[in-house]
Amino acid sequence: MIGLRTLREAFSYALSLSALERFEEAKALLCKVIPVARRILEDDDRITVKMRATYARALCRDANPTLDDLREAVTTLEDTARIARRVFGGAYPFTEGIESELRRARAALRARETSSPAGSARDPSAAADDATPPAPAAFAGSSPDGSSGEAPAAAARAAEAPSS
Repeated sequence: MIGLRTLREAFSYALSLSALERFEEAKALLCKVIPVARRILEDDDRITVKMRATYARALCRDANPTLDDLREAVTTLEDTARIARRVFGGAYPFTEGIESELRRARAALRARETSSPAGSARDPSAAADDATPPAPAAFAGSSPDGSSGEAPAAAARAAEAPSS
């Protein structure tokens, strides 16, 4: 049976891992411990709230967080911030820290969603499939597509050049 002391020690270890930027290990530990803390201590307990915030921070601050990691971090921080405001109050430094981390996570998520087409992780080779094929030389002058390659742009320049 896991007791309060074990939960505190596990949380302390997770904090140490996070401080050392060993986020993968911190996430793995917290994934195992948080459900136990939620069952034993409830969601409103300060240790549970702090564990969940630490987990969300580890998701965001990992070297290459996935889109799903960022979404999970935002969802977790939104829930944790709501609980922290109720339990600790809005002016409590820990609550302010969660809200600051939430703003950072939302910004990272927005940046990642706008950098990937339609907000999804796509295969980079798929971009070549989406490109417009070069126009035949006869139509290059009427509708040049400079984004699809050099051939249409060269054809367009040739069509615009004065004939001798």
